[in-house]
Amino acid sequence: MDLRPKIGISINYMHLGDYMQYHIRDTYLDALFKNGALPILIPSIEDKQVLMQYLDMVSFIIIIGGLDYPPLLYKEKQHPKTEPMEMHRAISDLYLLDLALKMGKPVLGICAGMQLINIFFGGKLIQHLDNVDIHYGEKMHDIYVQKDSYWLSKIIPESEILVNSNHHQGVDPTHIGKGLKVAAVSSDGCIEALEYNSEQMILGIQWHPERMQDTDHRYRLFDFIIHFNQ
Repeated sequence: MDLRPKIGISINYMHLGDYMQYHIRDTYLDALFKNGALPILIPSIEDKQVLMQYLDMVSFIIIIGGLDYPPLLYKEKQHPKTEPMEMHRAISDLYLLDLALKMGKPVLGICAGMQLINIFFGGKLIQHLDNVDIHYGEKMHDIYVQKDSYWLSKIIPESEILVNSNHHQGVDPTHIGKGLKVAAVSSDGCIEALEYNSEQMILGIQWHPERMQDTDHRYRLFDFIIHFNQ
């Protein structure tokens, strides 16, 4: 029996009903299962030793979307439209990315996960986009893959593709993290993908491939990461 590659994936930590709960949309797990992976759920933990045990088990890390990362992480005051996630999750995600880098594990950040990558490397976010109607509410729009992108162009060779969009924050183009480069933009200049300038794959994308109705798009991305080290 062929064993499925183990892919680590972060989980939301949030107040649901009367309790604090771990939470993840089924679309993330469905995309991994359907493309042959065995998802390993990584809960929010502020203990690096425990996170290292999870990382030892997996070949790839996905940091999912969610609420907004607290702006104090990038030394900004909170905007009235910002909806900060629990600091417990934010700290855990920062630890997870830090350990993944040190352990040489490839990383994909989706939506807020891309924004985390920028924060981690010293960048900042636009806390509420002026043209939010273009990007929020599962809107569809074109993005343009940069010619000099490395990882993204391996997954998506086209120069222009249609993606979904459900975010009200974005990477601040005037404060991009050290060592990061823009891999894709939308027509209004919103940063849609970031890559770390290293042989280690650290890729952030602003859209949600796990929710794309375009099955070819979804397959190409998840098949690439699932079989990355094979």
